[in-house]
Amino acid sequence: MKNLKVCVIAVILSSLASFTDASTDILNVPIHITSGERITLSDYKGKKPVYLKFWASWCGPCMKEMPHFQGAHEKFGSSIEFISINLGINDSPDDVKSVVEAFGLTMPTTLDDDGKLAQTFKFIGTPYHLIFDKNMNLVHRGHKANESLDNKLALVSTDKDVGHLSNAVFLKNEPELVIAGVEDRPTALFFTATWCDWYLKDTKPAMAINCSNSQREFNKMVNKYPRINWVLIVSSLWTGESDLEDYHNKFRTPLQGLIDKSNKTFAKYSIKDFPTLILLKNGAEIYRTSELPDNTLLIKRIEDL
Repeated sequence: MKNLKVCVIAVILSSLASFTDASTDILNVPIHITSGERITLSDYKGKKPVYLKFWASWCGPCMKEMPHFQGAHEKFGSSIEFISINLGINDSPDDVKSVVEAFGLTMPTTLDDDGKLAQTFKFIGTPYHLIFDKNMNLVHRGHKANESLDNKLALVSTDKDVGHLSNAVFLKNEPELVIAGVEDRPTALFFTATWCDWYLKDTKPAMAINCSNSQREFNKMVNKYPRINWVLIVSSLWTGESDLEDYHNKFRTPLQGLIDKSNKTFAKYSIKDFPTLILLKNGAEIYRTSELPDNTLLIKRIEDL
C-alpha cells in the first residue's frame, strides 16, 4: 500500500510538472509582430485579456470573418489585446500585407513562419479563435466568429468571471512520425494536404492545379524509381483517416500516406507550401521543390541518387 501511495504521488507530481511546463511554454512562446516587436502572453498576464486569431489568405471563412475581427478590435481593443496570426502555409509576407490592407486591420499581426505558434496553441484548423482572460486562463476555443465568441469578449473586457476551459488541451502531444530508411537510403519526402486540390480551387487556383498535377507526377516517379525511399506525408489540418483514404482513392496513390498528427515533421522540414518534395541523402536535404511536373532538375537529382 505504501508503495502504491508513492506511485500515485509520483504520477500526480509528474502531471503537475508537465502542466506547469506547458503553461510556461504557452506564456513565453515568442510572437514576432510584423512591425518588428516581440511579445509573449506573459507580457499581458495580470494586465489585460488576449484574443488570438489564426487565419490564412486562402481560407474562405477566414476572409468572411475579417470585418468582424476588425470590428471587434475597434470595440474591445482598448481593454483586450488582439493578435492576428497568419498560419504561414501557402502565404507570403505580401499575401499577409494584402489582407491587412484590404480589411484595414489595425491589430498587431504576425506570420507563423516556423509553425511554433501553431504547435504551442494546438492549432487544429482555420479560422481558429483563442481567448485568454487577464490571468491567462483559456476561456474560449473555436472556429467561428459567433455569439459565443462575442459574449466572451464582452465579459473579459470588463473583468467579469468567465468559465475557464481546461488548459489540458495544450498538453496533448501526438507522437512524432517515425520515417524508416531516411538514414540508410536515398529518400524523397512529399508533403501535401488532402484538400489542397479542391479547397484552394477558388482562392488559389494555380496552387490547386499544382497540387493535383504534382500528386500525379509523384505517383509516376514512385513507380519509375523504386530504389528511392518514397514517403507521402499529409497535413493533419482538417484531415482524418477517412479523408486520407478518400485522397488515396481519388489519386490512386501507390503509397497510403502518413498523417503528421503532431505537425512536428512539417515543422522539422520547415514546410511553407503544399505541395513540397524534399530529397534526402544520408538523412541530409539536397534538394526541395514545390513544382514536380516538367521539373528537369528534379529528375536529374533523382537519377543522380
